[in-house]
Amino acid sequence: MTISDLGDVWRVRNAAAQTLALAEDQVKRVIQAATVDELVGMIEAYAPALSTGPEFSRTFDPLVERLWAWRDDQTLAAIAAVFKERGVPWASVVNALLPENGAAIRSGLRQPAWARLPAFVVA
Repeated sequence: MTISDLGDVWRVRNAAAQTLALAEDQVKRVIQAATVDELVGMIEAYAPALSTGPEFSRTFDPLVERLWAWRDDQTLAAIAAVFKERGVPWASVVNALLPENGAAIRSGLRQPAWARLPAFVVA
């Protein structure tokens, strides 16, 4: 590996980091502006019956973390109520939206003074 290779790799890394930061900013704006019905529709894509196994947790857990970071308790309670009415297949969604889970997630987030976004636990 040469110094120019290292420089190229470092530039790619920086571009990827910038792209991720821009994507997170966009997701934050969209989540903050979304209605309860729109958020329910997005969460429906994570139907446990349709997305079993590690893929469900790998993609759903980061979404839940961001919902708790960027939305208020009343909105999340309204979303949880929709899924609670749907019964047992949606229990994992309801549990993720319980206030106790939200409190744990929020207490684990930290936002260093220099950071644009919280240091999310689940990437």
